[in-house]
Amino acid sequence: MEKLYLVLITILLFGCHSKSYYTKDELKLGSWKMDYIESINKADIERLLSLFSDDIIFLPPNQQQFSGKENLRKWFLKYFNYCSPVEQLYISSMDTKGDFAYLVGRYQITLKVKYNGKNLSDQGKSVFLFKRQNGKWKCTYSIWNSDNPKLDLHFQIPQDFSGTWKLDKSRSSSVPDLVSSKVVIEQRGNDITINRISNIKDKPPYESSARYTIGSEQKAETKSGSLITTSSWSEDNQSFTVIERLLSKKDGVRKEYKRTTSYSISARGEILNIVSDDLLPDATVTLMNQGHSEMIYYRN
Repeated sequence: MEKLYLVLITILLFGCHSKSYYTKDELKLGSWKMDYIESINKADIERLLSLFSDDIIFLPPNQQQFSGKENLRKWFLKYFNYCSPVEQLYISSMDTKGDFAYLVGRYQITLKVKYNGKNLSDQGKSVFLFKRQNGKWKCTYSIWNSDNPKLDLHFQIPQDFSGTWKLDKSRSSSVPDLVSSKVVIEQRGNDITINRISNIKDKPPYESSARYTIGSEQKAETKSGSLITTSSWSEDNQSFTVIERLLSKKDGVRKEYKRTTSYSISARGEILNIVSDDLLPDATVTLMNQGHSEMIYYRN
């Protein structure tokens, strides 16, 4: 009975990795794998972070590598806000050399996207490098890639623009009499609401609100004419562009006003960049800033 129990424990710890004998360090690595999987499936970010070194290097596919626990915290928060994952990790090879170790394995993952309920699945390869710290194995490098060249779940997750952002006037285009500006963005997948409050000298605060479903077209009739709004994600899903076209007709003459605005985030999620270009009906641009403005906001 005891032998059967040990076999079951070994299967749970190491999955398809078959070996007749495991050292204490290898058993600890197997326990690390179990903690990792349980933490992923419970979306327990703090427990996950405890499994990595402070100087962790993360190398996700189709994304820039990054380092450090705070950046890893933001990465996991974005992931768990987007979906509810269920992951399995099967070890195919492992080894320890003094205070260093590695795990090579395969992962299988299914998830439900929170904002639309869509179910997705993926599988691929994983490599984890470890260093012993205070008697415990801490992951120092993590890298993986999908078997499916057209599907990478993490790559599909769009940039999260949610939050409160305050204007950095010193780095933004000059706007006459603008004292301050705040942008509050709420995002659920492709649905984005942008609320803006601007304080103008000697005038009451100006408030505006806009809602977009990225990837769709919206039409509205206004006093000035027909407003057609289209929006789209960039190829890497890390920025989006909104194109607003106002079609008007006066004295039998049709005119079109066009504004193209791009939204992107930089500085590891701390800076919001809003760049706009205006085009008048006669193909000229507005006088102020030649129809081009760049507004830089920092996360509040």
